[in-house]
Amino acid sequence: MEEKKIVKKLATATLVSGAMLLAVNKPSTVHAADVDVKNNTNEAQSQKQPEQVVTKDQAQKDVNKAQSERDNAKSQADEAQKNVDKANQDVTSAQKQVEEATKANNSAKEIQKEATPEHINEVKANIVQQEQEVANKAKAQEAAQKEANKQSSNLADAQKDVDGANYWVNEYSNKLAQNQKAIDDAKANLNATQDQVNQAQQEVNNDQNKVAEAQKAVQNANAQKDQLAEQVNNANNAVSEATNEVNDKQSSLSQARQQADAAKAELDAAQSTVNGLQTKVDSINVITMPKNYFLYNKYGMPDRVNTAVVDAAYNANSYKDDQEAKKEAVAHNKDGVTQLTDAQQKELTLWVAGILNDVRQQVGLKPNLVVTPVSLAHTNYIATHSTVPTFDHDTNAIDAADKLIPDLSMSSESIGTPWYAENMNDVKRGVYYHMLSMIFGDADANWGHAFQLTGDETSMLANTPGNPNPEYFGVSFRKDKGFIQFDSYTKWAVDPKEQKFEIPNYDGLKASLKDAKHELAVKQTSYGEATNTVNNAEKAYNVAATKLAQARQKQSSAKNAYEVANANVTKLNNDLANLQSSLKSAQEKLNKLTESKSDKDFDLWKASDFYEATKKDLDGAKSDAANMQKEFDKVKADYDQAFAKLSQAKADAKQAQDKLNSLKSNLSALQNAEENVAETAQALTDATAELDQAKKSADDLTAKLVEVKATLAEKETALTTAKFVLAKIEKEEAAKEAVKKAQEEAKKVAEEKAEHTNFYKAGNDKLIDSKGQVMPSDYTVKENKVYNAKGEFVGVVSSKVESRVVAHAIAKVEAKESTTLNSNAFSSYASKHAKDHTVKASSVLPTTGSRDTNLAGLIGLALASVGSLLGLATSKKKDLR
Repeated sequence: MEEKKIVKKLATATLVSGAMLLAVNKPSTVHAADVDVKNNTNEAQSQKQPEQVVTKDQAQKDVNKAQSERDNAKSQADEAQKNVDKANQDVTSAQKQVEEATKANNSAKEIQKEATPEHINEVKANIVQQEQEVANKAKAQEAAQKEANKQSSNLADAQKDVDGANYWVNEYSNKLAQNQKAIDDAKANLNATQDQVNQAQQEVNNDQNKVAEAQKAVQNANAQKDQLAEQVNNANNAVSEATNEVNDKQSSLSQARQQADAAKAELDAAQSTVNGLQTKVDSINVITMPKNYFLYNKYGMPDRVNTAVVDAAYNANSYKDDQEAKKEAVAHNKDGVTQLTDAQQKELTLWVAGILNDVRQQVGLKPNLVVTPVSLAHTNYIATHSTVPTFDHDTNAIDAADKLIPDLSMSSESIGTPWYAENMNDVKRGVYYHMLSMIFGDADANWGHAFQLTGDETSMLANTPGNPNPEYFGVSFRKDKGFIQFDSYTKWAVDPKEQKFEIPNYDGLKASLKDAKHELAVKQTSYGEATNTVNNAEKAYNVAATKLAQARQKQSSAKNAYEVANANVTKLNNDLANLQSSLKSAQEKLNKLTESKSDKDFDLWKASDFYEATKKDLDGAKSDAANMQKEFDKVKADYDQAFAKLSQAKADAKQAQDKLNSLKSNLSALQNAEENVAETAQALTDATAELDQAKKSADDLTAKLVEVKATLAEKETALTTAKFVLAKIEKEEAAKEAVKKAQEEAKKVAEEKAEHTNFYKAGNDKLIDSKGQVMPSDYTVKENKVYNAKGEFVGVVSSKVESRVVAHAIAKVEAKESTTLNSNAFSSYASKHAKDHTVKASSVLPTTGSRDTNLAGLIGLALASVGSLLGLATSKKKDLR
């Protein structure tokens, strides 16, 4: 986190009187401090601040932030554009209002000119005359309306007469056709042959057979219908039973769901309780210590910090904001230095003591920090009496405060640089990161701050019998400078009656969370059981519902079959009736054919007489219909004329009324000319003011739009820049990966080459390469592998010489050493036997630098490729300069 990095740079210092440990980091430095315990002096060397490096994650966050800000600006620009468009519409509308108000005012002024007494009297006279005209037109319209109503009634009566006459024409026409058929039938019967009689008899016989078959079919269909009716009744009963079962299962399911809902509500409530407690527990600030923070001496006592674990531990810890503390403001003096009240100092001290006691337990020590009114007064005395102008301990103030503590055995102080805080949450955050810096980043001060805060100075191992002496603790802010002070002391004797403030350990809160989680598990079990009950009820309901659906399907099938059967019975009954009618006609036809000649003659005479009488009736009906149509046409002409007169009367009445209204309106305008001029003038003024306001609003919104668009352009530029930075980082990472891969490939190639490159031992400590060249003395051999001066693996030692050049070189070296051996036989003899088969023994250097020509070539190729991609070659040269 950024705050950690800032705090890591904060200067801190520790002073221990008694043990007399003093360590100081000056502001804005990250180097070790030289400590002079005897003289309590500090010397520090400043270091240049490391350049801030933007990581890929930070670049991505910057892009996300820029994108969000750009989207927000775009939204504001769109909204501003809408506002401008609406304002322009308002301007257009206001402009129209001004134009209309101007016309109205001009018209009022013209009327004002005409408003003379003479003209007004003239208009009044015209109104009286026109009112009489309107009354006359109204009477004419009334008379025309009465005549139109009369003609409308006459037309309706005439239409009824025409319809009645036409009815009898149709009736007599149909009857005449029937009489004609009767005459034809009588003539046919009179001249009938025996074959026709036989044929008629056969038709009767056939119809009788058909009627008998139809009657049997009707009987069978009725029997089937009765059977299907019974099936429908059974299906209805099955549906009723299945419906009752579904209702029962639905009731059980509803009850199960209600119980499940209640269990879910209880589960949600329990979960809410756990979430609330968990949030509180999660918001508890602790410093998590690595298990191997301390290294121990041979006596099993911690005597130094394990520096291998502190960086990871530092990064693993972070401050958790206290929402309640945010609401608690802190005061400042005229210089902006934080000024804590006594209550805030106590709150802060107890909070820090709780964290540090937990730290001591984590590192295997007993928690021995206590906070008393006296320990608070002790640190507060130092804070208010320190006058040293630099960032340092005020030993005079510390000594004076220590003298106020009876039986004091040792006191310690760690201080940190000031920071600005608006509330207690800011205060706690700053103190927290100071503690992280002192515990995990205190190597420059020889871990003096860490020893004080972790309890290494005063506490004892957790597995040691007995209790350690209390370490009285207080935290305060130096009143004039704002330095954070961690002050503590121990005493030779402890007063069992002294007042101690309770240091929070949050055990009760954690216990409540544990109980709430247990209760949550119970509710989860109950809810699971309720859910299972619902599932079983749903299964039972589904079975019953399926059974009901099947019963309804059978019911529907039975009803359909019954309806088909019932329709079939109806059809068969209709067919039977038709057949019976056909049989009756056939029987009547047979009877006519078989009656006597005199009866047949009488039938013909009767049919002919009926025909003539009906023809006379038809001719009379047609004559009546023609007369009625003539009368109707006359009435229709009178009707059309009456309605034409009515329409004209209405138009005349409306025209007269419109003229009267115009005269009255004109009179009103003339009589109120002065007021109308004033009103229209005011309306014009108001409309003009609204137009001016609309224009101003449009101008303001347009200016705002320009501003918002400018902001949008800035945000889009920032987004483009952020994306460019991210893209550059991604390209650089890709380039680094390419270089790394090239280096690995080059190393692999070099090692493969070295595995096949032979060197040979010569004499006591010489190496010969395959060309017979003697290698420099800084070449070394380890496990039969040869390394050059840079520690690079370049070949292997071979005992098989196959080259004359190599053999000659080995012989030359050994001959030279033999000459030297003759000059000092004893020493050479001892040396030769001690170093036999040995090349210079030394440690192997790490594999760094260029490997060989092939390796350099591969890396150069990779760098050239990456450089061409990112444009790094030129900047690299600049850096080298």
